[in-house]
Amino acid sequence: MADAPVDQGFKERLSNLRHDLRTPVGHIMGYAELIQEDMDPETLKDCGHDLQAIHEAGQRLLAMIDQFFGESKRSPDQIDIHDAQFHMRMQMNHIAGYTEMLREDALEDGREDLLGDLDHIRDAQVLVVHMLENVGAALFDDTDAAPRKRKDAAATGNAPVPTIAGIGGEILVVDDDPANRELLTRRLERGGYVAVTADSGQAALDLLEERPFDLILLDQMMPGLSGMETLQAIKKSPVRRNIPVIMLSAADDQSIVIQCMLSGAEDYVAKPFNPVLLTARINACLEKVRLRRSAARQIKVFISSPGDVIPERQVVKTVLGRLNDEFSGRALMIPILWEEEPLLASDTFQAQIHPPRETEIYIGILWSRIGSPLPDSIRRDDGSQYESGSIFEFEDALQGYRANGYPEMLLYRKDGAPVISLQDRAKVLDSLDQMDKLQSYIEANLMGEDGTYASAFHMFDKPEQFETMVEMHLRKLVERLLSQDVRE
Repeated sequence: MADAPVDQGFKERLSNLRHDLRTPVGHIMGYAELIQEDMDPETLKDCGHDLQAIHEAGQRLLAMIDQFFGESKRSPDQIDIHDAQFHMRMQMNHIAGYTEMLREDALEDGREDLLGDLDHIRDAQVLVVHMLENVGAALFDDTDAAPRKRKDAAATGNAPVPTIAGIGGEILVVDDDPANRELLTRRLERGGYVAVTADSGQAALDLLEERPFDLILLDQMMPGLSGMETLQAIKKSPVRRNIPVIMLSAADDQSIVIQCMLSGAEDYVAKPFNPVLLTARINACLEKVRLRRSAARQIKVFISSPGDVIPERQVVKTVLGRLNDEFSGRALMIPILWEEEPLLASDTFQAQIHPPRETEIYIGILWSRIGSPLPDSIRRDDGSQYESGSIFEFEDALQGYRANGYPEMLLYRKDGAPVISLQDRAKVLDSLDQMDKLQSYIEANLMGEDGTYASAFHMFDKPEQFETMVEMHLRKLVERLLSQDVRE
């Protein structure tokens, strides 16, 4: 079969496009080389990586120009414009990000002599981006409208770049491209954020199982689990669905933007992103989250126990964090743990901690100890002494419930006995004494005269069982408290 006839007008426009694209790319690489030559060795140690990244992105652009618009292309249907725009915009994003960081460093270090060449790089980058946006007109339209637009775009490149400060927060950056992750991380850290990266959608979901984040920056086009699929998985999770997600993409298909927003994305930013715009969008999302949290029903949760169940206390704190994500905008649970309070040596523990009776939920955890004795100055109304600080907290919460109907009280007891070395006789005797005192207190206060339990508590033997149990109980209690608020 004979080859299709060559469209000479198309071939000429294609040749002009390669020329027009290679010229500003050459400017980018040339000015980067000039800056590198002008730098002293000490400054080059700090900035050499960024300049090298700009130069390498320029080399990749030259290769892509030949790949997508090379002489072997005989007709328009052999060119995938959207694919070319996507891959080349990614390199332009790298150049824009590294150039902006070099500009900020130059201003901080008083190297105004570098700003002119950096402006040339930025102008060339703006020109290439605008040419990519109009590549269809350059290939299929004989008019010179597109070149005129490009010149106008380049002329705007000298406008000063404004800055905007970040408001802090932990942000998960999800992108399969290492350079994109590095640029975003450095940009976020300069804005006062804490950035954590994931190189795939699945890696992001795994991280979200381990810890919460204030916001997620999610690349829309990734191999494996796509950005859209990752977004949908996040929004299906009752724990993570309230974390705001900003989608990032070099694709300019409005249907994709609409689909992302309908799937639960908070916002959408096109690549190459404007750093000021991106920071402003991030700030707006985080401010919405903080406003929702400040308007949420605050629920104080008092966590009481002797010192033999410290891991379980931390389990409760972890569960509260997950539930706060789940109930974001509706409820905010505030844990009260003595080990996290700035307790002063000028007074007792009990005098400085928020009183259990003035909280909404009390969680008591017991195992093998009744706890440490209180000073003689802290006694019951009848003058008797409390057996321990944990007993004081339990009775204080119980008195509050009887008087006011709150706090809601959850009591847990760990099954089994601790492992104790028999070589230390004093420790063995102390442990046996503690267990006897605890059992006596339970029998006196939680059991009726007939031997039946007068107060309910929950038994567990493994941390995993306790975590599942306390999360289920707290979720139901919070739902109950919120429903009571609605009825009132």
